[in-house]
Amino acid sequence: MSKLHQTQQRFYSNFQSAKKELDKLLAAGANSSPTSDILDAIDQKLAALIEDVQIAKAYLVPYDQRAYASQVDQLTKEFNELKERAVPISKFAFSTRSRRLPGDGRSSEPEQIASKQINSSPQAFDIPGITIHQLQGLENKFVTVEPLPASGSLSISEISNCIIFVPPSASVMSSVRVTDCLKSILVFSGEISGPLHLSRVITSTIVVRQAHQLRLHESSDSDIILGETGGRIIEKCSDLIFAKAEFNEAHDRITISQFTESIDDFDHPAGKSPNWSTIDDETTTKFTDNHYERIVHLSQTTNEQHIQENLTRLIHAALSRDIDFEDGDESKHGN
Repeated sequence: MSKLHQTQQRFYSNFQSAKKELDKLLAAGANSSPTSDILDAIDQKLAALIEDVQIAKAYLVPYDQRAYASQVDQLTKEFNELKERAVPISKFAFSTRSRRLPGDGRSSEPEQIASKQINSSPQAFDIPGITIHQLQGLENKFVTVEPLPASGSLSISEISNCIIFVPPSASVMSSVRVTDCLKSILVFSGEISGPLHLSRVITSTIVVRQAHQLRLHESSDSDIILGETGGRIIEKCSDLIFAKAEFNEAHDRITISQFTESIDDFDHPAGKSPNWSTIDDETTTKFTDNHYERIVHLSQTTNEQHIQENLTRLIHAALSRDIDFEDGDESKHGN
């Protein structure tokens, strides 16, 4: 089977799976007054599917392009009809900008919680088997994501100078979507059973233990460190460094090595792509196994001052190469 045929088959399979989920959500909304939670879930999944179909035009024959575009148009029409009957309930969005402190009836000021660790739990929808967890508009935050036991989707958008950590103990996520990520470190130590979509990831590090598929769009100057992943596709990307990661969950460690698997670059379908490379004697990732250990330990820390002191320093060290930690594991203290 040719590489092109394999790529097409992956798209066909992923499309059918995504359409099945959307049909389920649309049916749930049609059977009752659609809430904003249901509409948000549909909107997120439909946007991802539309992007997939747009990208797939590069390798689908014209007949298939028209067929899949027609199905997306029908789903969009059903969604628009559903929105017209929507119950006017305010949109749920996870935000840490106005978090209440224990015993205080007032919201804390943004600068007071700028670098605190946040153990977050997702909003559960009233649809069996579907949970959407959303992190949006974060700056200078350390977030430890603790989803509910049910499988769900994670959406991360508009973040800068953040560390987002999904521990190995987190529940299996059906999909993850990241958009507009600047100078941040995202560590997915849990399992992603479906696709991981990354758009506009700039000067950041993404660490993934396991995902069914990886898609990168309009991203640059970033380290992508992968464990077990399926199809790996990039488009309109530059200056990416890929590396392999072996996870040792028992000791909270990873081992980073040269990446030897294939990457499909839609901008350079033939020959070696100038948009990505892997580590060798002259090239290395800015992020190291040492940084991973410190993030794990920092996620277990309850001393908020310690977290605040280490957040910026850790991001700077892991993303810029010009700062290193002193001897002695400072981030292990302060529990």
